[in-house]
Amino acid sequence: MRNILVAALTVAALLGFLVFWDSAPTLFLRGMQTRPPTLPTADSYMTSTLTRKFDAAGALAYTLTTIRAESFDTDGIAVLDQPRILANARKPGEPPWHLKAATGVLHNADRRVVLRTDVRVWQDADKGTSELKTEELAYLIDTRHVQSDLPVELISPQAHSTAVGLSADLEPKVYKLLSRVHSVFQPK
Repeated sequence: MRNILVAALTVAALLGFLVFWDSAPTLFLRGMQTRPPTLPTADSYMTSTLTRKFDAAGALAYTLTTIRAESFDTDGIAVLDQPRILANARKPGEPPWHLKAATGVLHNADRRVVLRTDVRVWQDADKGTSELKTEELAYLIDTRHVQSDLPVELISPQAHSTAVGLSADLEPKVYKLLSRVHSVFQPK
């Protein structure tokens, strides 16, 4: 009697397994979402962009170029591929500042560009090139202020500095290195 019960349960389990094995997977997924969530789509896509911005006096303030840009109007941002910014100096005769990175995000609300990956900022002057390197940098367009919380490297003809974190005004060339500062100055 006991052997018959074990044999019957084994046959029932085997039949149940075969029914599940041969059934379509959608039978068990009713009511479940099977599509992966989609990423937000951009409102517009642009390639090889060139943007010129003029100040109140009508002088060219800066030029922004990108290989590709995706604009998200609801968030007020544009995702930039290989952004390049040429920020003209406010003083006549001063050389412009160059900013470039692998990627960037333009925040329209506070007029800020966050540059990421291989960020380089430099100015070619008569005394030589001043350069800033980091992996992420926020650039405030109207004030020409830059800031970063990541390691930075400042290179000029007179000095070479490394630090973690930076807050700087490009126009008066005032740099505030925030922590772990190491500098080497060259005599004139």
